[in-house]
Amino acid sequence: MKPLKKIAIVINASKPGAEDLATGLEQLAKSNGVSLIKTSEFPCPSGFIEGVDACFIVGGDGTLLGMMNEAVRYKVPVVGIRHGKLGFLATFSPEEMEDSLPVLFSGGYRIRYRSMIEYQDAGGMSKLALNDLVIKSGTNGRLARFSVHMENERVADFGCDGIVFSTPTGSTAYNLAAGGPIVHPDAQVVMMTPISAHTLTSRSVVFPAGVSLQIKALDNVDDPLVSADGQPAFEKIPDFPIQVTLAEKTFPLLELNDHSYFRVLRNKLKWG
Repeated sequence: MKPLKKIAIVINASKPGAEDLATGLEQLAKSNGVSLIKTSEFPCPSGFIEGVDACFIVGGDGTLLGMMNEAVRYKVPVVGIRHGKLGFLATFSPEEMEDSLPVLFSGGYRIRYRSMIEYQDAGGMSKLALNDLVIKSGTNGRLARFSVHMENERVADFGCDGIVFSTPTGSTAYNLAAGGPIVHPDAQVVMMTPISAHTLTSRSVVFPAGVSLQIKALDNVDDPLVSADGQPAFEKIPDFPIQVTLAEKTFPLLELNDHSYFRVLRNKLKWG
């Protein structure tokens, strides 16, 4: 790949030590002839990363997820410098920066295009999620009832705490905690995993790209809560049904040529 000439650094200053980590990144970039712009304003100012070769994000996976829309809009690949404990998206740990970043700056990288979910409520406003869309009971301790349809065919009705609709990237997030499968990020699928379903035979279902899922709320006491990548999915209470599809747009994630997804899994999940 072509060497990186200009990068953006986005710092989540709320993370202790993130500023010092960003300073080390800045010094590495300059010593390798890479120009840069940086900001500690988070969320990042709109348009800040336009025209750069890559965006380096100092923070955890949540910080990286917060840059999703800007990265997709300007087609700028993202590099995560991990400043958290369990993140699967962040490409490098602070300890790896000095050895790995010069290789990356010189062009020793590849860009992986991660699939995303596109979702919208009955009002028609569509949005994107990189990890997941989660629809939950609006009342703590009370089951919610939902009906899920694929196109015009009913999949099932669920009495549960909620349902996670996940991308392969998000399969190691809430989906995994709810008992769903781990899916390789190159797969083009959407997972549906009920959360604490009342029926013990309720299990995850994997849907192929190209299908549309509709989620209807059934006789719930309170309006269900809907979140996308850990944040409120809509500015106001959404109108059901909610539609979920695999998005046509993708999220560009930059990684070293020798990056191994399974090595990350072994390290993060303490596999043998």
